[in-house]
Amino acid sequence: MSTFRLEKLNQKLTAILVLSFLIRSALFFLQPNSRSPLTPDEGIYAALAQWTAESKAADEFPAFGANLYLSSRSFILPASAFYRLGFGAIDAVRLTASLYGFLTLSMVLLFILKWIRVKFVDQKLSKGNETLIVVLFAIFAFAPSHFIWSNLGLREAPNEFWVLAGIISVFAIYQLGDQYFVRATFLLFASIVLTFSARPQTGWLVGVTALMYLLTKLKCIKTPFVFGIVVLGVIFGATVAAGTAGTAGATVTEGTAGTTLTDIPISIFNLTEQFPTKHKNNQLDAASRIETPSCPIEQTAVVDKPPNRIGVYLCILWRAPYMSSTFLFRPFIATDVTSTASLIAALENIIWSIAVFLIVYMIVKRRGIPHFDKL
Repeated sequence: MSTFRLEKLNQKLTAILVLSFLIRSALFFLQPNSRSPLTPDEGIYAALAQWTAESKAADEFPAFGANLYLSSRSFILPASAFYRLGFGAIDAVRLTASLYGFLTLSMVLLFILKWIRVKFVDQKLSKGNETLIVVLFAIFAFAPSHFIWSNLGLREAPNEFWVLAGIISVFAIYQLGDQYFVRATFLLFASIVLTFSARPQTGWLVGVTALMYLLTKLKCIKTPFVFGIVVLGVIFGATVAAGTAGTAGATVTEGTAGTTLTDIPISIFNLTEQFPTKHKNNQLDAASRIETPSCPIEQTAVVDKPPNRIGVYLCILWRAPYMSSTFLFRPFIATDVTSTASLIAALENIIWSIAVFLIVYMIVKRRGIPHFDKL
């Protein structure tokens, strides 16, 4: 594509980035210096950032003890640094989240431009595709799940940043040429580890998903090395999330600092067994009518106090299709709207549902199934 066309596209995308920065800056100063009514968690993270900045023991934190600190360090440590610089606790977590959100948008912009330079060096990017890129980038920049939540003091912003960093790094390894291999593999390792320090459940998801993708690349000479990097990232990330690494500002004692690699499989089982309980607890004051379905053997494996592991895993398998579809496709605008937050989520969910449909459509089309070609 021509240099002029690329420069023009660059200007449009940069304008969206600058607009996002200006609105973020305004919101930071205009928001009241108190917990947002959209989320009660903002106050807890602010208190933890202050607690950490004051070098108090993490396992003595009144809300959730050391667990919340260990599972959110990539968010809490920068926020505690801002608190030490003189920002208030609420402002510190909001500034951290907003910076992560802005960095996410910047990273996506750099990736788009790099991808276009590599893939369209000898091709012409049509006007329609250029417009589509700009529109999709604008939607992502101001979508509520990205923009609103990254302007509040929540760990969704660092979680999003490190997940996308992992996805982009895998793409760069296999699609952007060998000159990016070293940097991309380092970024992949770092993103997995730091995702564990944003939300451990998401860290496991990123690691396992990357390994599943690598199984489709077994013929590539790079794959064994990348496979090893992913495994090391998962092991190190899980170990750090379990508390074996230094805490840099908060002391973790009983039950966490002594965790070893042999404890990781046990922690995986424990984490898995907590899924139904966490899903049920999240329904308290929930922003929609999503429910935990009953299990046919509920009497032998209840959600709150399951008597045996076999029953627990059978019920998890039974609930998996519903809970997975709930995660992917809800809230629905017609049935799940019970608050302002759920209305915002339901409206945006229309966009994501269309995206899932288009992804499935493109997969089928590329497979060349004649029936769908006729349709």
